[in-house]
Amino acid sequence: MFGMNQKPLSLYFDIPKGEHANLEVVARATLEWVGIIREIAEIVAPGIEFDVELVNTEEGSLWITNLIKAVREGDRKALSAIVGGVLAFFAAGPFLHLQADAGNKVLELMGHKDFAEISDKDKRDIAKLVVQLLRDEELEARRHNLIREVEKDRRVKAIGVAPRPTVGGPAYRIPRADFPFYHAPPPKQFPGADKMTAVETSVPVSILRASLKPGDTKPKWRFQAGDEAWSAVIEDEEFIRALNSQGTGLPLAVGQRMVVDVLIEKRILNGEVDVSRRITRVIDPKVNRRQGQLGLGGE
Repeated sequence: MFGMNQKPLSLYFDIPKGEHANLEVVARATLEWVGIIREIAEIVAPGIEFDVELVNTEEGSLWITNLIKAVREGDRKALSAIVGGVLAFFAAGPFLHLQADAGNKVLELMGHKDFAEISDKDKRDIAKLVVQLLRDEELEARRHNLIREVEKDRRVKAIGVAPRPTVGGPAYRIPRADFPFYHAPPPKQFPGADKMTAVETSVPVSILRASLKPGDTKPKWRFQAGDEAWSAVIEDEEFIRALNSQGTGLPLAVGQRMVVDVLIEKRILNGEVDVSRRITRVIDPKVNRRQGQLGLGGE
């Protein structure tokens, strides 16, 4: 179906049976998708000339298949590297690049059959570049924009990528419940030198002190993280709601372990540095997020 100098790459929208995605949302998301392809190509295959064409769309849910066509005959080998880079970028998720062995983790992801056409040497090279891509602020902003657009249509249960449409959806998908993980983090520094903000993701902590009074929606607990002990206000409303209904399985006892995202603010007050922390999301223990209110619907 596709020529030697062409490679398909598909964007997937998971839509409940019998429903249709918002056309404006799909159009804007597709523009960001093409931008992601081009920016990844600049890193994994610099100098290649190619076109991105819309081949077709398929429902059930919704697949948008693009065709990457090499302009020059000698560039067709690089197309597999571009497709592999895009797939690995989405498969890696938002936090993998923070791990010390990120390159090996990406290489493991590339053991999937979707990467069968790529040589082991090229996989190793692509894995290194994907870790670089995951740290690229402009590319991350594009992925954020894509997901932000999709999030506007409450019928979309997930998005994903694959070389071509497959029964049952793609292997690499981002469910709606995980969309908040891809939101753009707050800026690391605000204008002026008296206030700085940073985000730490997937931080393992253990409880030193915890309590929850009736009606308390933002409790302040004390945690141990490595050699540090600190207090933080918990702002994850879904976690607190689950905790009130005893839906977390987490005893409020010393030593209980959690994994959290932490927003850290540092201010200079009267010549001294004041540090405050807020837990913006509890990753573990997992709780049932209220997806029904997001209009996910059902099959």
